[in-house]
Amino acid sequence: MILIEMTRREFALHTITMLLGMSAWFVGNLLWLLGWQVFQVVFFWQAFLILTIAGERLELSRVLRPSRKSHFLFGGIVVIFLAGIIVSIFNPQIGTRLNGAALLFLSLWSVRNDLAWRNLRHKLPLTRYIAWCLALGLAWLGVGGGLNLVFGAQVAGPRYDAALHIVFVGFVISMIFGHAPIIFPAILGVPINFHRAFYIHLVLLHASLVLRVIADYANLHTLRMWGGLLNEVAILLFIGMTVLSIRKSLSGK
Repeated sequence: MILIEMTRREFALHTITMLLGMSAWFVGNLLWLLGWQVFQVVFFWQAFLILTIAGERLELSRVLRPSRKSHFLFGGIVVIFLAGIIVSIFNPQIGTRLNGAALLFLSLWSVRNDLAWRNLRHKLPLTRYIAWCLALGLAWLGVGGGLNLVFGAQVAGPRYDAALHIVFVGFVISMIFGHAPIIFPAILGVPINFHRAFYIHLVLLHASLVLRVIADYANLHTLRMWGGLLNEVAILLFIGMTVLSIRKSLSGK
């Protein structure tokens, strides 16, 4: 309801994109409740996260004043992405490849139009850290799209594991890492004291995901298990460091 009201008040490409993401989440949940298998509806759940984040990044890109052509390309990518999801219901191979092409194009679009890529060498440490989180997440989106484009639909097995974790861990979790220093202070009213140690969980997350994806495609079960375990360790480190930073802020240290 909030997104519907937001779109009504500001009918723009970024609000429409986020509304489409919410709609995909609703449809995915409905199909799952009706008995569809997870592999049949997971693209809808991915769309909720991807389009919500993409819409937010598009809104923030206003500071770069993207051209009408850039907006047109973004809209076209969203259309291809949603078309891929719908087509995947009837033809998983074609639908997955359309979906993959859209994710690859979205990642490439971001290189020119997302502020994150401009801030990788920013003088402020926190801004630079956030930029690396976002840029790495967007890069994984391109990797996942490329693999979907080449290999098509996966419904089980190691490649299915890779396809899911590239998006949900490589893209989504990295975005959470990057947005946490902004969102938590806004919600809690307490600043997060940035420390260079934050890069530990960021590097560990992406290094372990590389390990996991390589293991998936090389069919190395033990290595894949290690990659998954280290993914979890990275997320726990992120939670621990964030809580510790908030406690230090509250104590005034």
